[in-house]
Amino acid sequence: MPLNIFSRRIIGFLLTIIVIIGLEFRLQAVMHTEVDHPIRADARDYLFYAYNLKYFHIYSRSLPKDADTLSPDAVRSPAYPLFISLFLDKSVSPKTLYKVLIAQALLSTLVILLTYAVFSTLLGAPIALVVAFLTALSPHLITVNVYLLSESLFCFLLMSFLWILSRLKAVPHPLILLCLGATLAAASLTRPWLQYFIFLLIPLLLLFRSHISKPRRVSVYIAVSFLALMSLWIIRNIVTLGMATDSTLIAGSLHHGMYPNLMYDNRPESFGFPYRFDPRAAEISASLHSVLTEIVRRFKEMPLEHLQWYLLGKPVTLFSWNIIQGMGDVFIYPVTRTPYFELVHFKISHEVMRFIHLPLVIFSVIGSVMAWVPTDKLRLSEHALFMVRCISLLLGYFILIHMVVAPFPRYAIPMQPLIYGMAIFGGLQLFLWLRGKYDKR
Repeated sequence: MPLNIFSRRIIGFLLTIIVIIGLEFRLQAVMHTEVDHPIRADARDYLFYAYNLKYFHIYSRSLPKDADTLSPDAVRSPAYPLFISLFLDKSVSPKTLYKVLIAQALLSTLVILLTYAVFSTLLGAPIALVVAFLTALSPHLITVNVYLLSESLFCFLLMSFLWILSRLKAVPHPLILLCLGATLAAASLTRPWLQYFIFLLIPLLLLFRSHISKPRRVSVYIAVSFLALMSLWIIRNIVTLGMATDSTLIAGSLHHGMYPNLMYDNRPESFGFPYRFDPRAAEISASLHSVLTEIVRRFKEMPLEHLQWYLLGKPVTLFSWNIIQGMGDVFIYPVTRTPYFELVHFKISHEVMRFIHLPLVIFSVIGSVMAWVPTDKLRLSEHALFMVRCISLLLGYFILIHMVVAPFPRYAIPMQPLIYGMAIFGGLQLFLWLRGKYDKR
């Protein structure tokens, strides 16, 4: 839906202002947020992995001492520890960690540009500026940069993948296709839930034969580059550990997500951490088989309650505003100081984004559904239709995966640029449909 109201210069000027605003928010957050005990839980694991890998050449989350005391494992994917290792010194100091956070803030700023580039092909440049502006102001996307966690890197890689995909021409260059598959693999090696999306992407490419010539050849290039990078991790695991993947993390996520409303026995004090109150937690989480057996047993005992939780409760929880396993609101680990407590423009943007959060989520669902209405009902080019359906598939796949595992809102933070874009798309399509119905009268 291209709009030619604004000149390229005005679009470029407004986009520059939006990027500067986003950069200012992100740098202010990194420089003026104080996290209480920042090296804890997941952050501690990532840091230990990075340090052990860089200085002992062993991928292990064990406490760094010497090579003889380290036990290799594959509980967490390797991309984010590799990213951290780029900034590490032999003696880890606050200055070292600060460099990681600044790098994350810069990547998060690039996400604003990538978001604009992706959605300008769907919505036109002026409306894509709105999506970029929402991305720039998102308190979740801003705050997540102050933590040693993988969400910032994953969001950047995910949007990079979609940007490359949005630039595919009728006869794409093989190098572009190889980069596309490699970027999808890098994102999957950051957050592993994405790794099976390729089984949806390739059929979609094959369906759009009029958009991309020789779709089978295109799919082969993408699949080969994706598998080539993913196989490095799989081969390492087989050689080092004797298995392709470690099921510890998936077993834990299935276990943590099986409690309706994230509470043990509906006890409010257990909210967010129900497994800590379950006396059988160790027994249930002992293996993937034991977790699945327990889930089946609970479905048999309370089928309606668990169906409601898995089919409705989990998606609602996943896209809620408050970070459940953390400080709450937009914060994961507790903070003692943040610009959101002190600066007026941070406070105002926080309240505005919080107010429109639920409508945006609802309209993103509407947009994801409307992407699949008959082609003649959508005023989209073949390329735009391909992209909007790809994003719709990605969001649907993301929701489906987290209807099975733990639906913690933190996991949805990197998806916010897509939520904003699909919300605007859904709102526009709904408006055009209603206007068409009115005009027929």
